Amino acid sequence: MMMTAIALLMVAPADPSVRIDAVPGRGYSAVVGTFDSGDFTGVMERVKVIAQQRCGRQGVRFGRHYFDSRVDTTRNVMLIENLKQNFFCFDPATDPYKPVPADWTASAAETASASVFATRFLDRLNRGDAAGMAMMDPLIEIKKADWDELRKGVIQHRESEDGTLTPQLRGWLNNPEGAAYPGAYALFSVIDVSGPAAAFCCTACATANIGSPNMTCNLSRRRLPTSRGSATRNSTGCARVDARRIARA
Repeated sequence: MMMTAIALLMVAPADPSVRIDAVPGRGYSAVVGTFDSGDFTGVMERVKVIAQQRCGRQGVRFGRHYFDSRVDTTRNVMLIENLKQNFFCFDPATDPYKPVPADWTASAAETASASVFATRFLDRLNRGDAAGMAMMDPLIEIKKADWDELRKGVIQHRESEDGTLTPQLRGWLNNPEGAAYPGAYALFSVIDVSGPAAAFCCTACATANIGSPNMTCNLSRRRLPTSRGSATRNSTGCARVDARRIARA
């Protein structure tokens, strides 16, 4: 009997509940019950299915998600709690974000526009200018604390306070799978030149969705091995830069 009780304690929790709450003016939020961190991918796939069911014949566009975590000491596993995934429904017929042909190529002017926008955004990020927040994708729902943390993460390996973030175009991606929006995306590496030794740090990447009605920028990071002496290399996961705000930003 005691062995049975111990076994029950070790059993992982059942599939978490998923509740859809309406968020006035912003669509919906999927609220998920507690689950093992190892099940994160499967749970998010389930959320996608439920969100599509809520939107019916409309399309679904996902925004930011939030969650807490803690260790289940009984089973020694990480638990995900209070997960909320924001999303909204849209009519594909009126969606301003359109795919480009598979063989689409950027013109010199389009490449220059994306580079100018990325340069302007990275200059604001480098200086900590919060005006750069308005240049980011609204789906991120970025707050000032997020902006400050983003800048801190990008420049944390600098050897001095001096430095610049310079984008270098790596190429274009047409209608990339898994992106929030269809369109043509420009992939940038971002070189951080800092300090008197001019350390070279690949710290970020951004993308540009030229066919869309806006131009916005997203950044994320992952650590790569150190190279070139004391320089530290980092790379990001990529998001989109979209086309209408170039003149306004």
